[in-house]
Amino acid sequence: MGKSVNQERAGVTLSVSRCGKLLRRGLPEKHVSSTVKYYLAGTIEELAQQLLTRAADNAQDTKTPGHTPTKRIHPTDLIKAVRHDPDLSRAFAGFAFGSLARANKPIDHILPADEAKKRRDAINKRKAENKKNKGKPTKDKAKPSKNKATN
Repeated sequence: MGKSVNQERAGVTLSVSRCGKLLRRGLPEKHVSSTVKYYLAGTIEELAQQLLTRAADNAQDTKTPGHTPTKRIHPTDLIKAVRHDPDLSRAFAGFAFGSLARANKPIDHILPADEAKKRRDAINKRKAENKKNKGKPTKDKAKPSKNKATN
């Protein structure tokens, strides 16, 4: 199947007319610029290219212990690619992946180094305090009183 005129003009492999149709169908108002479909197709194609490139790098990773490098991209490689890239993690912020692995928070990648260190230190300090207080019995603040006032 050959490329359409719109695809050749935009220089993308994604169907420009399909992006325009889906955009018009998804918006409540039907007034959409004629050039927005080109931008949307290019943006989606670039996003997919970045995601697949990073996932392929994760699949061929030899440094991670317990991971065997492969040429095939698995869903965990895609999830790892999204979670470890700050831009992709922002783009997929509202998306829930079906994975049992614990998600890394994008704030760890977004903050400057000194603020990230302060945040990590505060979290570790809180964890240490919680661990220390876990063995001690807690005092109940709201104990029921035995003496009840009668009317």
